[in-house]
Amino acid sequence: MADSNEQGAQVEEQEQLAREIGEELVDAFVAYVRGDVRFEDLTFGVFDALSDLHVIASGDYELADEDDALDEDHDEYDESSATEQQEDLSQEPARS
Repeated sequence: MADSNEQGAQVEEQEQLAREIGEELVDAFVAYVRGDVRFEDLTFGVFDALSDLHVIASGDYELADEDDALDEDHDEYDESSATEQQEDLSQEPARS
């Protein structure tokens, strides 16, 4: 019976996430009509939302706290590492 309860909770979670994606799309559509969003950006956003929806429907996702994700993405700043990354991206040496 525990599996049934867990499965039901997962379905509810998936439905809630799908609703949130739908609400974001509504906001993006309204912003487009108002002229606040370019068509290219809207198209990319819709594709991204559909990709997210597919992942949610497959059940192959893990929710993470946004604060934790931000902490992981923003490690301590290292100037030499940042300079090296910029050199790689620009394919030019950094100017002194």
